[in-house]
Amino acid sequence: MRLEHTPEKEPLLAGKLPASRCKKWIQNILAYALALGIIVYLARGTSLGEFIVILRHANPWWFLLACTGSFAFWFLGETYLFAKLFSYFHVRTTFREMLPANAAQYFLQAINQVAGGAALVFFMRRRKGVPIFSSGATMVFLGLVDVLVMALMGVLAAILVPGSLLRAAWYYPVAITAGICLIAAFWLRGRPSSRPLRWIYERPSLLSFRQARLSHWMRLMLIRAPIFAAQGFMLYYQLASFGVHVPLVQVLAFEPAELFLSALPITPAGLGILQAVLILGFHSYGSRATLLTVGLAISTMGIVMRLPLGIGAAGTFAREVTRAQKSHALAAAES
Repeated sequence: MRLEHTPEKEPLLAGKLPASRCKKWIQNILAYALALGIIVYLARGTSLGEFIVILRHANPWWFLLACTGSFAFWFLGETYLFAKLFSYFHVRTTFREMLPANAAQYFLQAINQVAGGAALVFFMRRRKGVPIFSSGATMVFLGLVDVLVMALMGVLAAILVPGSLLRAAWYYPVAITAGICLIAAFWLRGRPSSRPLRWIYERPSLLSFRQARLSHWMRLMLIRAPIFAAQGFMLYYQLASFGVHVPLVQVLAFEPAELFLSALPITPAGLGILQAVLILGFHSYGSRATLLTVGLAISTMGIVMRLPLGIGAAGTFAREVTRAQKSHALAAAES
C-alpha cells in the first residue's frame, strides 16, 4: 500500500532518520577513536623523525610488490571462493559474475564497513534471487570454515615450529578446532531428535548448513588455505622490505594468529589491531617503531588498493548497495 505524504508524518520521519544516522556516526567515531588510541599507545616514546628515517631506509619497490601480490591473491582467491560457495548451496554463480560484487565489497569496506559486508548479500538477492537471511547464513557458514582453517594452521604451527608463539598457546587452536568440529558434526549427522535442536536445524535461512556435506567443508577449506598461506609469504617480504628479517618459517607459523586477531570486528579494517599483533609477534626481530611503521604502511596500502575497485561495473554496483541501504533505512523510519 502506498503511503501518502502528509505533514503529520514529516516530524516522525525527520526525527527518526537523524537519530539513526547519528547512532551510526557515533559508532564509526568510537571505532576509529579506539584504533587511533591503540596506535598512539603503540607509538609512545617514538618521535616523528624516527618514523621518517624508517620510511627512508625501506625498499618501496619490494614493499609495493608484496602488497600488490597480497591484495591480488586475496581478492581473486576470495572471488573464486564466493562463487563456489553460493554455487554449492544456492544457485550457480560464475567467477565473472562474482567479480563486480566482490570488487564493490572491497571498495565499500574502505569507506563503509556495514555497506561492504552487505554487498555480497545484496548481490545474491538482487541478481540471483537468494533471500537475504539465507545469504547471510551462508556467509556465517563460510566464517566457520575460515576459523577452522586458521585453527588447523595454528595447530600445525604449534607442532612443526617449536619456537613459534603458538607453540606456547597450542591449546587455543586445538580448542577452536574441536569446537567447530562439534558444530560441523551437529549439522552433518542430520535432523536431530530433540525438539529445541530440531527447531534450530529446520530454520529456513540455514539452508547451507543443512545441505553442506563433508566434501563441501573440505573443498572450501582447500580453496581458503592457499589464500591464507599466501598472506604469510607476502608478510615475510613486507617485513623484509623494512629491514625486519624474520625467518620465513616463523612468519608462516605466526600468520594464523595474525589473520584471526586482525579479522576481529573491533576496529575498522583491523586498524590498530594489526599493528599491535605485529609488535607482539615480531618484537624480537625489530624495534617497536619499525614494526608499527610496517603495520601502518600495510593498512594504508590496503585502503589505497581498494579505492580503484569503485570504478566501472563495481562502482555502479556499489552505488546500488548504498542506495538500497538508504531505502531500507527510510522504510524502517516510516514504519
